[in-house]
Formats: sequence, structure tokens, C-alpha cells
Amino acid sequence: MNTKLEHIISTLPKDDFAVILSLIPTKLMNGSIKHVQYLQKILEKSPSSTATKNIPVEDRLIMSDLCRMIEKYIVINQALSSTEFMEKSLLSHYRSSEDDKLFSEHFQRASKQCSKDLKNASYFQFVSDIQYERWQFDQLKNRFSNAEAEDIITHSEVAFISKKLMEIVSLAHQSALISKKINTDFIDFLEPYIIRKKYLDIPCVSLYYYAIKMIYEPDEQMWFERFGKDLEENTAFFPAEELKTLYFQAINYCIRKHNLGDKAFSQQLLDYYITALNRKYLLTNGYLSKNTYRNINTIAIRMGRYEDAAQISTDNVQYLRKEEKDGAFNFNMANIFYAKQQYQDALDALRYVDSDDHLSNLFAKTLMLKIYFETKQERLLDSHLDAMQVYLTRKKIIGYHKTNYSNIVRYTRKLMRLNPYDKNAKNKLAKNIRDEKLLPDRDWLLKQVVE
Repeated sequence: MNTKLEHIISTLPKDDFAVILSLIPTKLMNGSIKHVQYLQKILEKSPSSTATKNIPVEDRLIMSDLCRMIEKYIVINQALSSTEFMEKSLLSHYRSSEDDKLFSEHFQRASKQCSKDLKNASYFQFVSDIQYERWQFDQLKNRFSNAEAEDIITHSEVAFISKKLMEIVSLAHQSALISKKINTDFIDFLEPYIIRKKYLDIPCVSLYYYAIKMIYEPDEQMWFERFGKDLEENTAFFPAEELKTLYFQAINYCIRKHNLGDKAFSQQLLDYYITALNRKYLLTNGYLSKNTYRNINTIAIRMGRYEDAAQISTDNVQYLRKEEKDGAFNFNMANIFYAKQQYQDALDALRYVDSDDHLSNLFAKTLMLKIYFETKQERLLDSHLDAMQVYLTRKKIIGYHKTNYSNIVRYTRKLMRLNPYDKNAKNKLAKNIRDEKLLPDRDWLLKQVVE
């Protein structure tokens, strides 16, 4: 796949091209038979058959036209998929035409659309938009229209505030992952207004407001509790795509608490994960992230729920991308075998974990490290640590991950040299491990010091 046209074609289902081919000669696309024939020729070829060099000028012009036509089709398709957009567009057209009958009929139809179950930001924006269209239409006929201006403004404000909070939630979470704080001055300014107007009584505002508080005030557990209560009571009011974002906020908060050793959140974390899995909220474009797949397995294992971990891994492997299935599934099973002290089964499973993803490889290498240490295979462990350090040195791995795993290698070597009868040395090593800022598997290392 080399040309822009081929790239665009690859983004659409094959069934769409019968429609596109039929539209090309119409006034909508303003194409001709040569465009139809050229597109048919491209569709019949293999995806990588068109070289970008030495394409005749005339062909390049046809390809440029086809790119424009297909992009127009994509835009039209997207517009038609939004009922709100269609309703508002038609209402605006009838208002501009000053047709009382058509406008009134369509306003009634659009108003019924407002009565649907969803009560998210899009709903409030839609209500505001059609009410504003009504006001504009009335102004054409009577300057003293009695339209409810306060309702228009309130619905518009709720939509704006909800979308702004949603945006900040998404950006703040990503920024936290890379330790880069975003500017939240606007929210600090807006907060008193939200409270004064009692917009926290509206779920599409309160949920994102509480989510922001959960990110920036994680020690105040009341925000998580309020978030969880509002989410449970108002799930029916949000579309699946938005519920995915909301469930991830609850999951991420529980993960942070769980990683800090607060076991009270482990069960809540697993509950949120299982609910989100069952409702397909964790899928993106139909696929489950291998990292999420691994995280759920790890949480279940830490809780000693080995059968549940195996069942979840088996039931959900179907949602992984094809190239990730074998590696991710075998890593999960290796993790379960390791937890059950079935070390050879774990090592056998790890042989099938072959990934281009550095973090997946490091997880697998760390699991092998633990097995070699716990089974006292010192020569294998020594060679494995050397290989792991070489891997960390040669691969382009994000800074803090390199530090994390370099620290694991370093402290494992210190464990190997530790005199088990030297109490002072053990206490000193334990303190160093506790004080180390970047150190995954800290608990495992401390456990080996004590033993």
C-alpha cells in the first residue's frame, strides 16, 4: 500500500465501494466514467501493487479526484450517522425558508428526539440548538417571542461545561502518565459557578467533575465514592463510548490505590473490570488492549482467584488483535502457573511469549527472573540478569521504564550477594528497597530479603 488513494480505500468496508462507484458519475461527486474505471482497476489489484514512482500525470490527477470524492463520501456518511446533526440541519433549512408548516412539523419531530433516554452533553447541546432555532424562527414572525431564553442558555451551559470537563479528564489522565501537569486554571475559575448553579445535580457534569477531583485529589476518597454512586445510578443516560471513558476513570483510580497497597480497592477494581468487560466498554474498535488483558489477570491473581484469572483470560483472548493473542494468553497463563508455584509450566508458557513490545518482553523477563531466583538456579539467574541488562541498554525504552527494570536487576544482584545471617545487611537492603522511588515488584524483593 503506497498511494494516498490506497490508504483511504483501506479505511472503508469493501461493501461501501458499490455505493461509491454508483455515486461517482452523479452531480454530487462530479466524476466521469474514467474515474469509475480507474477505481475499479485499483480495487481489483493487491493492496501493495501500486508503486508511487513513475505514475503518469493523468493518472495522478484521476487519483487526486478519487481521493476527494471518497473523502466527500466519508463526510456524508458520518453526517448521516448522526441523527442530531440531520435534525438540526433540516430545522435550520426550514427556518431559513420561513416555511411554517415544515418548520413546525420538523420541530415537533426534533423535540421527540430530545425525549430519548440519553442525558449527556450532546443531549443538552441538541436541546439548546433546536430551542434556539425555534427562537430564531419566531423572531422572523414576531419580535416579541416568548421563547424560554433561560432554558436555551442553561442547556447550552451544561453542554459546554460537560464537554470541557470531559476533555480535561482525558488530557489530565494522559498527562499524569507522563508526569506533565496540564493547566486547570479555567476549572478553578468555573468551579464556584458550577456549584452555585447546582450543576452537580446533573450527571454529565458531576461525573466528570468528580473524575477530575479523583485525579488531582486522590487521597480524598469521597470523590471516588460520589463518582461511583453517580455512575451506578445514571449508566442508562450515557452512550457506550462515553461509558468507556467513565469506567476507565474508576478503574484507573482503583489501580493507583491498589498499587499503593490499599487492598480494599482490589475487589472494587476487579468488579469494575469484569463489569466493563461484560459490557464491552474495554474494547476499542472491537479489540481489547493486551495491557488491559494482562492487568485484569494480574489483579485476579493477586487476590488468589486463580480460576477466575484463567477463565477471564480464556474468555477474552478472542478480543485481542490476531498478532497479540498467543503471546498475551501465554503470558497470562505463565503468571497463573507462577502464582501456583508450577514453575516449569510457567517457563514452558513463557517460551511462547514473543513480542515486539518492549514492556511485554520486560514483564516476561521479570517473571523468569523470579522463577530462577525462587528455584535457586543461580547460574541461569546470573546469565539472565546479564541478558536483561544488555536488553535494557540496547533497546530504545522510555526513560522511567528503563530505570524501573534496571533497578530490579540491580536489587536482584544484591539479593544474590546478601548474607542471610547478616541482620544489619538485610535491614539496610530492605530500607534501600523501600526508599527506591522507581521500583516495580517492590513487595517481591522485600519478601526475598525477609526470607
